[in-house]
Amino acid sequence: MTTPRARPDGAGTPQRHRGAPGRRPDRWALWSLPRAALVYVLLIDLAAVGAVVATVNLTPPAPQAWLICALLFLGSALHAEAARHIERVRISPGDKPFIDLKSMWTFAGLLLTQIGPSLVLVTAVFAYWWARNERRPPPHRWIFSWATVVLGTTAAGLLLDGVQRDTLLRVAAGPAGLALIAVAALVRWTVNHGLVVGIIRLVSPRTSLRRHFASPADTLLGLGALALGAALAVLAAASPWLVPILLVPVIMLHRGVLVDQFRHAARTDPKTGLANGAAWAEVAAKEIARTRRHDGGLAVLMVDLDEFKAVNDRHGHLVGDEVLRAVAAALSAEVRAYDAVGRFGGEEFVVLLSGVDAEAATLTAERLRGRIAAIDLTVPTATGTHARVRGLTASIGCAPCPDGGRSVDDLLAAADGALYRAKHAGRNRTVTADPARPDVG
Repeated sequence: MTTPRARPDGAGTPQRHRGAPGRRPDRWALWSLPRAALVYVLLIDLAAVGAVVATVNLTPPAPQAWLICALLFLGSALHAEAARHIERVRISPGDKPFIDLKSMWTFAGLLLTQIGPSLVLVTAVFAYWWARNERRPPPHRWIFSWATVVLGTTAAGLLLDGVQRDTLLRVAAGPAGLALIAVAALVRWTVNHGLVVGIIRLVSPRTSLRRHFASPADTLLGLGALALGAALAVLAAASPWLVPILLVPVIMLHRGVLVDQFRHAARTDPKTGLANGAAWAEVAAKEIARTRRHDGGLAVLMVDLDEFKAVNDRHGHLVGDEVLRAVAAALSAEVRAYDAVGRFGGEEFVVLLSGVDAEAATLTAERLRGRIAAIDLTVPTATGTHARVRGLTASIGCAPCPDGGRSVDDLLAAADGALYRAKHAGRNRTVTADPARPDVG
């Protein structure tokens, strides 16, 4: 598991050429993190370095342990090369931990050797995968990802401390060995995942905690990689020559990840990571049907950034895209986890609020306007300068159900009409659709 590629810092920052100013340590987005988050990252990194140094020097490993780690590193390198074309098209999960399969090699190393060599293996694997990553993430983010895996591996290794590895793997088919390996895998995953969620939470404290956890499919993928690592260790202990056989199902599993990724891509706006118009309408239709069955309330908000063209004209479309991503993040952070935010097109967004009446929907819309107005974004440019964008305003049209309509199309039309009135009344305001007179934009 690694930290999100687009968050928590430098969200969506355009990739720079190697050697560009953004690659210099003093230009890293790390230093723009809130103080608590920066301290958290640095402490985790230092703790990981300390763990590697301490465990390697505490008990000098046997030469055989280094040979095992070298063979596992070779397998991981072959895996990285075979999966490069897959990783090239995998989708970043936004503000959720990014799951990959290289943990199978490092977890196998922990089960086959002691803590020290296994942490060196983690370091070597991370270094190779970073070097071969075509969409190379910022070094400080990759280092933090490495640190969380090192600490998770250390915690699992302490659990296994004192257990003879060959004995553990011989009885792995029995209940005692299986339980111990399973608990070690769970400890490693929990520490790793918890540390990643911790930094995301520090950067986005107002966002629902539920949003930060990996999807069930990604969680199963991460645990499945650890299970493959256990199988790899057992197979290597029995007959090392059989290990290459596992590369076939591993690559097939890696390819299988793309099925869910492509399904997600078809429903996601590529610039903001929000639901696209079709996916949002599908969610809205289901929620409207549920609300009608239970006599509940809901509302649709249509949010339009005021004078957004001026941002593009002044700073360029790349900076404009960063502004759209920042607004999308602000909207998602302000609403509840079960509300639905989507990009309607251009600089327009749609929000479905469940279980609210007209008054509550209007109050939420005003909070959203305030959240957008508070955005203060500094975006590095290709020339090494920084563009600062702040003072954004938005006009919002609000259409409560059933006053504004009883279908997705009716509510969108009513919200669009209310938005039209907000624009013509001077912008930077919320207007609620009039139930007595359907609005027409």
